Amino acid sequence: MAFCKYCGKEIPEGGSCSCPGAIHEEQAKRSNDDNKDVFSGQTEQPIEDIIREFTPDTAEEADNTEESEQDIMVRDALNAAKEAAAGIKVPENGDGPAIRKSVKGPSIDLEEEHNFAKFAAFIAAVLLIFIIIIISMAAGSGYKGTVKKYFNSRTSKHGGKTYYSLTLPNAGIEELKDNDTWRELIEDYNDDMEDRMDDWEKKPKFRKISRVKEMKNSEIKDAEKYFYSAAQACDADIDQEDIEIRKGYTVVYKYKNTEGDNEKTTVYVVRIKGEGWKVMSDQATFFFGFDK
Repeated sequence: MAFCKYCGKEIPEGGSCSCPGAIHEEQAKRSNDDNKDVFSGQTEQPIEDIIREFTPDTAEEADNTEESEQDIMVRDALNAAKEAAAGIKVPENGDGPAIRKSVKGPSIDLEEEHNFAKFAAFIAAVLLIFIIIIISMAAGSGYKGTVKKYFNSRTSKHGGKTYYSLTLPNAGIEELKDNDTWRELIEDYNDDMEDRMDDWEKKPKFRKISRVKEMKNSEIKDAEKYFYSAAQACDADIDQEDIEIRKGYTVVYKYKNTEGDNEKTTVYVVRIKGEGWKVMSDQATFFFGFDK
């Protein structure tokens, strides 16, 4: 025998109570069964998937927004680089923002990088020009420049130091300096030139080098003997092997003499190892009989 839990009334077997409480429970039970039937044919899904299904547009829109900003930054950077390469200034204020690289440490303007590249190119060009000038100067201080220096020393009342520096080997010069006769030798030369210049109608003028011939090996050997003899005349303690000539030229140059007439003369210009270019004066012809 069963009794209703709401009203206590006796309930027949297989039957139900007709009180309000029992009726409400029966209706609630039927509603739950109906809901179970609706969802019984569906597959279980994780809660994250269900949430994603209800918010697909929002998530996708966020991803697209981030990619779009990156594309804009890349495009702006490329355009700025192209403008900088073309010499167009990248605006820092006004029409567009300054483009900066994201690096560890201080930020670097693309414009500054471009300006640095232009500055580096300018410095490279200046260095190239400087090197060319140095090479030209070095070439000018070769045998041709030496001939002109020698000529000027023979036509100046202050040319004594240049004259003896070009016509004596270094060992002889050092010996003269040690004996305190170097300064006296130069002063005597300058005084003599000053006296001569008083008698000149015109100062001699260098015109041009008219002929150059490379010296033969036999002539170079004779030139080595010449400078060795000059060093001995200065009481320098050296051996003949200490004078080593690498190259030499027989040079004929033209000039205007003290009367304004054209003349020419021959000198022998040699490069002594460790000393540079030297000139064999006119006495060389007398000593060794070189052909002019």
